[in-house]
Amino acid sequence: MPGLNVTSEIGVLRRVVLHSPGPEVEAMTPSEAVADLYNDIIPLSAVRAEHDELRDFLSLVSRVCELKDLLAESLASPGSRFEFLTAISRLCPIRHLIDELMNLHPAELADLVIEGLPSKKTSLAGLLSERSFAMRPLPNAYFMRDSAAVFRDWAISAATAFDVRLIESIVTRFIFTRHPEVRAKGILFDGPRERSRAVTIEGGDILVVSPRVLAIGVSERTTPEAIELLAENAGKSFEEAVTILAVVLPKARATIHLDMVFTMIDRDAALVYSPVVTGADRAEVVRVDVDPKGRVAFSETGGLLPGLKDLGFDLEPIACGDGHPLHEAREQWWSGANSFAFAPGKVIMYSCNTKTLEALARSGFEVKHARDFIGRDGLPGSCKVEDFGRLAVGFDGIELARGGGGARCMTMPVEREAI
Repeated sequence: MPGLNVTSEIGVLRRVVLHSPGPEVEAMTPSEAVADLYNDIIPLSAVRAEHDELRDFLSLVSRVCELKDLLAESLASPGSRFEFLTAISRLCPIRHLIDELMNLHPAELADLVIEGLPSKKTSLAGLLSERSFAMRPLPNAYFMRDSAAVFRDWAISAATAFDVRLIESIVTRFIFTRHPEVRAKGILFDGPRERSRAVTIEGGDILVVSPRVLAIGVSERTTPEAIELLAENAGKSFEEAVTILAVVLPKARATIHLDMVFTMIDRDAALVYSPVVTGADRAEVVRVDVDPKGRVAFSETGGLLPGLKDLGFDLEPIACGDGHPLHEAREQWWSGANSFAFAPGKVIMYSCNTKTLEALARSGFEVKHARDFIGRDGLPGSCKVEDFGRLAVGFDGIELARGGGGARCMTMPVEREAI
C-alpha cells in the first residue's frame, strides 16, 4: 500500500495532490476579495483552463490526485463522516445539520465542503443576508501547499494565520489520517489543535531540503513559536537530530511565504528573489538544531545560502526577473520565484515570467511550454520530458497569479523518489 515519502524539494515526483478550481472561486464579490486573501477577483473559465495545463502536464510525469476525490473517498464510512462533520462543526454553525449532511453521498458532501453551504432562508443568518453561509466556500483551496506539508512519511497540518483558511487544514489533516493511500505515519504538527494567536504555520513556508533539514519562513503566516514547536516534535518523533533554517521574511503581501522568494530547482541550484535572499539587506536566518530528545539550540548564520552551504548544500542562485530591479519586482509579484520541481533540474512555472525564464536558459535550462508536451486539438505533444537534461516548463497562469501564488503553491507532493 503506498504511503508518504518526501525527503527533498527536487526528488522525482511520484504522486502530487491538486485541487482543480471550481465554483468556489466565483463565490466572492470584489469587496470580499481582500478578506478572502485574493489580489483580485478571477474568472473561473480562465483559471480553470490555466490550471488544466498544470494538471495535464504533471499527469505526464506523476500520478495526480484530486483533493475532492481524496476527501470523498475518506468520507466513505458513516463513522468517518461523523468524525469529519463534528470537527467542522467546531468552526461552522452546522451542528443542527449533521444528520442531514450524514445522509449525503460522500462526493456530494465533499463538493459542499469546498463550494460552500448557504444558510437556510429559515435561519436568522439566511434572512438577514442572501450571502450568508453555514459553511463558507473555500476559494483558496487550489493553493494546496498552504494547508499541509509532508516531511518524510509524516504530515504537518497547518495552523493557518487566517480563519478563512482553517477548514482547508481540517480537510487535509483528515485525509492524511483516513485515506489509505496517503495515510501519514503520524501528524508531526497538529495545526487546528495547536493554533493560537502566537502559533501559526503554513505549508508555503516549509521547504524540505533533506531528510534532516528544513528551511522555514518566519513570515506574516508562520510564527517563531510554531517553528520551535515543530522542531521539538520532529526531533522526538524521528528520534534523531534535525536542523531548521528559520528565514525572517519581510511582512509584506509579496513575501507571504518562503516559497515566494526561494525554491530549490536542482541539486546545486535555487531560484531566488535577490533582495531577500542574496542582497545586501538579505533576510536574517537563524539555525535551529534539535536533538532526539527535542532539546533546541540556536545559532546565527550569514543568510540562507551560507546556512545551507554549512549543511552541505552549495546552491547557485538564479535570480527571479534576471536580477533587474524592475523585472524582479514585477515577476516576483507574479510568483516568478515560486517554481515547482518535478525532478532534479526540471521545473514548472508561469510562462509570463519571461525574464526569469531567460535567466534559467543561461544557466543551462531548456525552456519549453507545457503544450509542447501535452499536445493540443487531439494531437500528441512534440516533446518528451525524458529527452531533456535541465528543463524549465512554462504554463499559462496570469489569471492564476492574481490569486496570489504560483506552481509550488498549487501543488502538494506526497511522494518523491529519494535523492
